[in-house]
Amino acid sequence: MRLLVLLILCGFWGSLSAQKTYSTYPQLTARIKDLAGKNVSLASVTSAGKSAGGKDLWLLTLSQGNPSSKPALLLVAGLDGSHPAGSETLLLMAEKMLTNPSDQVKDLLSKKTLYIMACANPDAWDQGKSKFERSGNTTPSDEDRDGRINEDPFEDLNADGLITQLRVEDPSGTLIPSKTDPRILLKADPTKSEVGKYLLLSEGTDNDKDGNWNEDGEGGININKNFTFNYPYFEKESGVYAASESETKAVLEFLYRNLNIFGVIVFGPENNLSTATKFDAAKARNRIVTGPLEKDAAVGEYVSKMYNTSTGFKNAPAMPLGKGSLVQTAYFHAGRFGFGTPGWWPQLPPPDTSQKQKAPAAAATLSADEIFFKWADAEKVAVFADWKEIKHPDFPGKKVEVGGLLPYARWNPPVSYLDDIAQKHNKFLLDLAAAMPSLDIVNTKVEPLSAGVNRITVQVINKGFLPTFADLGNRVKYVSKVRTTLNHTATQTLLSGKKMNLQASMGAGEFVEYTWLVNGTGKISVTVTCPTAGTKTVEFTLN
Repeated sequence: MRLLVLLILCGFWGSLSAQKTYSTYPQLTARIKDLAGKNVSLASVTSAGKSAGGKDLWLLTLSQGNPSSKPALLLVAGLDGSHPAGSETLLLMAEKMLTNPSDQVKDLLSKKTLYIMACANPDAWDQGKSKFERSGNTTPSDEDRDGRINEDPFEDLNADGLITQLRVEDPSGTLIPSKTDPRILLKADPTKSEVGKYLLLSEGTDNDKDGNWNEDGEGGININKNFTFNYPYFEKESGVYAASESETKAVLEFLYRNLNIFGVIVFGPENNLSTATKFDAAKARNRIVTGPLEKDAAVGEYVSKMYNTSTGFKNAPAMPLGKGSLVQTAYFHAGRFGFGTPGWWPQLPPPDTSQKQKAPAAAATLSADEIFFKWADAEKVAVFADWKEIKHPDFPGKKVEVGGLLPYARWNPPVSYLDDIAQKHNKFLLDLAAAMPSLDIVNTKVEPLSAGVNRITVQVINKGFLPTFADLGNRVKYVSKVRTTLNHTATQTLLSGKKMNLQASMGAGEFVEYTWLVNGTGKISVTVTCPTAGTKTVEFTLN
């Protein structure tokens, strides 16, 4: 068993060979720089900042021409170090786009910008070769707030090279094995005459004798719990205060400084893409808004349907947005649309039609754990270490077993599974970019009224399928409104109408009409612009 689990861990974090295993941080860096170097007309790479451990947060920019002059999407992965699959998926997406780019990709990058931060928590990523699942960076953290650091770490009690779980038979236990799969432990239901049998703990001992196991071990701050909206004060891995980490600050500074970012897509252990967040009037009415506004919830539903259609994924597990996450901060504090997806989750294997058997259970009747283990068994992917009895100093006279789910196994499949996942997400990305807002000036008229005086009338319309920016963006400072400007010369006089007009978020197909009276002759133009929706100028000649 020890050899088996070590081989599995090496399968996740071994050396890169034709992209058969997860990359190390130096390999990720090399891939990003190589991609930019081979595609200088479409890609560039810079460092958005440094991690707590001094590593670069690489920002890959995909765009043709000036990136900041076009509406953009910000794609981020690796905030939670326990989810390397997101980083691999995002980098694979970029590689597939730029390897023999299609006409559709070239058209996208001529009109839009993609900002890609594939590894936003490189310290945690670089620790992936360790024997326990790590979410945080290298910032020392006093998780139990007792004035000491790392005094109760994990211990490898069965010497298999991994940190898994302890299953302890105890009268106070609340868990029992599932009847459908004994690897799954469920909470006992007294209404069904079920009596709890097991405690489930992480592998290790209670070093500081405080009644908790491994509550203050090696590990730092989970960057996806360190953002500013609904920051989880005093929770494990959240940091000493909101945006305390250099990685968090780097991401936020980039988001706030680049007003052309229409939306943020985060690859991590959260999901509001396959199932959109529902509108809740009470949350939307709060003084501090805690739920999407009605118009924005409708956009979420639209994008969710697009995501499911583009990717073809089904059976998405419930993965609510967490406290202090980037997805929520991007929306509630920066006024941009925020979307999250794990990118990959196990699909229920098709029924075996080679022999007569009982019809398989429908996905709707199975739990996420049941689907996961059915997938793993069908694909022959090792994700579980069998329970092995040991002697434990904290539980004398009790049966204690070590085993359970392997580190990183739940949301990180063998990297070969991510190739198709990346391709499907690229399809979604192209569809989403095509639906983004696009400003135009239509139904223009120039009407001579009297000697030297003309009436100019235009309609500004959003020809995209998405609004110019989130409705909540109207309430925050870090979103630019739609600006329509009459550009007249020094020899022309504006008699009526505002030279510059500001408009709140414009929905799909929504238009607004402007009229000016101008005295003078010659060329004159009207420009409409919004960083998240583009720019359009029309020119007239006044006689």
